[in-house]
Amino acid sequence: MTNPAPGPGPVTVRPLDHPAEMRAAVDLYRDVLGLSPTDPAVSPRLLVGLRRNGGSVIGAFAGAARDSGASRGALVGFAYGFVGRDAATGEVYHYSQSAVVAHDWQGRGVGRALKYGQRDVVLGTGLTRMRWSYDPVRAGNAHFNLDVLGARARWFVPNLYGVDDMGRDRGQPTDRLVVEWDLVGPPDPAAVEGVPARVPGWGETVPAGADLLLGIPRTWQVVAADPERAIAVRASVREAFEPVMAAGYVAVSCRVAEPGGDEPGSAYYRLRLG
Repeated sequence: MTNPAPGPGPVTVRPLDHPAEMRAAVDLYRDVLGLSPTDPAVSPRLLVGLRRNGGSVIGAFAGAARDSGASRGALVGFAYGFVGRDAATGEVYHYSQSAVVAHDWQGRGVGRALKYGQRDVVLGTGLTRMRWSYDPVRAGNAHFNLDVLGARARWFVPNLYGVDDMGRDRGQPTDRLVVEWDLVGPPDPAAVEGVPARVPGWGETVPAGADLLLGIPRTWQVVAADPERAIAVRASVREAFEPVMAAGYVAVSCRVAEPGGDEPGSAYYRLRLG
């Protein structure tokens, strides 16, 4: 499956099949997440096991597909997942554990191509829903998941993996939003009209008609440069999310605030009952 992306050429998205590709995927994962040589990471053998037993292990390659069906070019994106089952409802779905895009290919459509390639693989197994988690303070990821793919963030999980001891967020708690993506039909982002009268501060909620708005930083890397401030901001965002999600609100959108908002450099979630 070939998907267009801005830049020197298209990307080809397909399942990874060979041990060398699995090792390249692990190398890419380590590089994107800033892991040291001693930090744990996904195993090539695990990827082979998932690939052979109903999981998704796919890559995005720079360049178009050859007639033989193989791809040329470097591996620039990687995603993997497995079959999951909701312990409360018994619903079976595909859980996407991780998706990464090479630094110099980010913002060029590779992430979208990768998720749609994973979608095709999952639909081929007969499943029609996918879930994954992401860091709620990263506005770019939130916008992509909610406003581009049309997924819905239905669950907030505090400190899912414990305090991070590796990678780019060492010493930070690992709060996560868990999204659900309906794979049947075209993307269905929530309808969002107009500009809010007031943009909430970080970790603040304000009403917007029947919806709630919840503020977060626009660019997390700026906040993360001060670890103590980052921990405080994460705590305020957690305190805002937990009660509204428990009350049945779902995060349906995340947009960058226009200049002049209460908190410079802000973005805001839109939460809706349902």
